[in-house]
Amino acid sequence: MANKNIQNFAKEMLNENVFSCRVCKNLLAVPVMMVENIGDVCHSCFQTKNEENDWNSLPNTTLDTILRKLLLPCKFQSEGCETEVLCDVLKQHENKCSYRLVDCLMPKEQCEWLGKSADLFKHFEEEHETHVLKEQCGEYSFEIDPRNFGTITKLLTYNNKTHVLKIKKSDDDNSLLQFLKGESNMVVEYTGKSNVFETKLQALSFDVAFDERNGQKIQLSTLKEVMQEDEVVKVVIKPEKYELKDVNYEITKHLECPVCKDIMRQPILLCCSGHSICQSCRNHLSRCPTCRKAFRVQNIRNFSLEALTPFAQYECVYSQFGCTSTLLGSEIDEHEDGCTYQTYECPKSNCEFKGNFAACRNHFKVQHTCDLVKGTVYETSIVAIPFTYTCKLYFFEYGNIFELSFTHHQNSCSCFVRILTKYNKRDKYYFTVRLVSSDDAQCLIAKSECCLDRNDKEISFMNNNLLPYEDSFQNEIKFYCEIQKTTVCINTNNE
Repeated sequence: MANKNIQNFAKEMLNENVFSCRVCKNLLAVPVMMVENIGDVCHSCFQTKNEENDWNSLPNTTLDTILRKLLLPCKFQSEGCETEVLCDVLKQHENKCSYRLVDCLMPKEQCEWLGKSADLFKHFEEEHETHVLKEQCGEYSFEIDPRNFGTITKLLTYNNKTHVLKIKKSDDDNSLLQFLKGESNMVVEYTGKSNVFETKLQALSFDVAFDERNGQKIQLSTLKEVMQEDEVVKVVIKPEKYELKDVNYEITKHLECPVCKDIMRQPILLCCSGHSICQSCRNHLSRCPTCRKAFRVQNIRNFSLEALTPFAQYECVYSQFGCTSTLLGSEIDEHEDGCTYQTYECPKSNCEFKGNFAACRNHFKVQHTCDLVKGTVYETSIVAIPFTYTCKLYFFEYGNIFELSFTHHQNSCSCFVRILTKYNKRDKYYFTVRLVSSDDAQCLIAKSECCLDRNDKEISFMNNNLLPYEDSFQNEIKFYCEIQKTTVCINTNNE
């Protein structure tokens, strides 16, 4: 009898909109905040609007307690759902409710169907049969042309469960975004005639699967590298064969940043209530995304959580460009410093190309052939002519991009080499310059110097006048610059 009275009370309060959010007008979701001059506001609205409005508010804990005691109706009751559940699990039910209204998976310009979630896949199979993938030997495949690309939506069934794969261009037109709705993670391979790019897709629930922020990126420059002269790329989807890592899953879960959802790396920062966030996201927020309290001016580090990072598994930050490496936190930084999938902007001014090492090298072969040095040795002929000549040339060797800056003066020449890519600091690179007489092949001067790092702020020619000419020497001279890799940095400062 008591329970019946409670539910009658709940229905009456619902009819009077007592349990409605004063902003969105939907059912209040706990924790409820009581905002001055507005009233009770649900947790979702408070999170999204408080920062811009800086509301004067207090938590309405009494209303929270009442709501948690009641069986509340699903918001899709008008569509036929008769479910009533406790407040704490209502949102979870509504996100999966088979009566919720959803759009067709195809773009709106191709299909305007709107119906119940339970009827979605039936509609798709009947009206968009060509977009339903059939299993072949445990795999699903289709072809795409990245040069003439539109949004792709594919339906596939695995282990009697339906999955949806969606691929679309990003807003900047420089990459593709991949989305996977379902319950099982998948591996997606992009295969050309001789190259394969593999990526792992995490299956997400329907309510967040196609959120732009959850799309996994693939750079178009990477696909062009896979294509080469081929017109199309074959896309193969297959279930991920998950291999258990030697790290506790629960520990890794606690290292997930609440904003970007990546596994946090050092430094990990704390809000004044003890919630953790990665440094990158902290730099863009003024309030904690969990408790909404303002961050302190001075950052507080979570050293206890940072102590777990060496034992967590991290995907390489360049996974969207083709790297499939997954390493421990104690190893990942060193790997990324030398990863050949890291991306760079073209070093030539006024060129907007961006891609990984292989794509940049091919780009230079096609677009900047005159500025590309093939191999590790640059050779040219110079004479003591009365004008200054300056050039910049580029080597693509040892998995790195090197820039040679060369200046020829009337009576001398000077040069330096800098490394434009990130690289493993255990590897040492140096360049050797030689001047050779064209007449008798006699080496006039040879000198070695360490290559400059790309982060060096000030770049200048050698103050000791690297390659002076003899005043009486007027004939042609052969100039050589060779780049070498060693475990010991050679630096001979003495003539």
